[in-house]
Amino acid sequence: MPRFRATAVVAAAALLMAGCATGPGLAKTNSPRRTVQAGADATSTDPSVKQSAQPNKPVDPAFAAERLRLINPCALIEKDLLETVGTPSRYTSSSYTRCSNYMKDKSGKTLNLTLDIGYSLTSTELRNATKQIAGLKSGEQKLSNSSCFITAVTQESPAHAVRIQVSTGRDGSEACAPGRKVLEGAVRKLRGNPQKYTPPKGSPVEVDPCAIVDKATLAPVLGASPRVYPFGLHQCSWSGQSAQMQIEFKTARIPKDGKFDSKSVETDLGGGVKGYQALKEGAFPTCEVVVVRTKGQDDAGEIVEFIVAASKEKELDRCQAAQAFAKAVLPSLPQA
Repeated sequence: MPRFRATAVVAAAALLMAGCATGPGLAKTNSPRRTVQAGADATSTDPSVKQSAQPNKPVDPAFAAERLRLINPCALIEKDLLETVGTPSRYTSSSYTRCSNYMKDKSGKTLNLTLDIGYSLTSTELRNATKQIAGLKSGEQKLSNSSCFITAVTQESPAHAVRIQVSTGRDGSEACAPGRKVLEGAVRKLRGNPQKYTPPKGSPVEVDPCAIVDKATLAPVLGASPRVYPFGLHQCSWSGQSAQMQIEFKTARIPKDGKFDSKSVETDLGGGVKGYQALKEGAFPTCEVVVVRTKGQDDAGEIVEFIVAASKEKELDRCQAAQAFAKAVLPSLPQA
């Protein structure tokens, strides 16, 4: 899949913020993504909390996927919250659902924080979520004294979480303690009324990628009963019969020449819509078709990626299949 510079993605996410009146440092940083104070004890247990394991149901309506898709993650780690653990710096983002702040702790040492919402948990991560933060099941992975990952489970099937990644550098203090405090504050803000994106016309940010694709679109490549794999809030893939199909909505820098990949070639998808197609060989040859959905100043915008991959032995025109995939789905997406 193509990769884009984080600075360009920050600008792309700024498109979504048009019309929002408040937010964490927006005037200074154009970051994409009610103030509630963090509690004193991030790991305290609450026996009254009953978590739900119902399929496709969040443990609290505040964490429903359709709501989270529009939440600005930077608004969950506003300056007031970060100041409880140090001195905030600029906000940066690399996707709809991620926000980072590379700041200093109260001793002036390195404290880097990255928050993800709608983070997809593995079964092992869910099983290891034996603590609690802000009334949610929580898991903690400490890679070293200076690196810590902490999750707060918002849905159990499929398993999603709000996750914070903390690093403090070689000279820094223990990483997990500030992470717990910030994550708890972020969850409490998420339950309130945090700042949301205001999507431009044609934006796919609110769309459920798994729901937008029907079985008839998948069947020619994957057969009648493909397995579905949601990932995060804006990506979904399906597999079957030695092949895989995937759709993802992303913020991105829009290249002036359309070269999302060095191998990209322009393709006509009908109705005046252009796609940018790239075939990648290997043990599992893959064709990707990228379609631009929105574009603003500084070449910032949003794209949809359609991917078809299959084992080398499978007789399949992957790019033709990827084009058919795009043509079938595009009419159901928000129109510019």
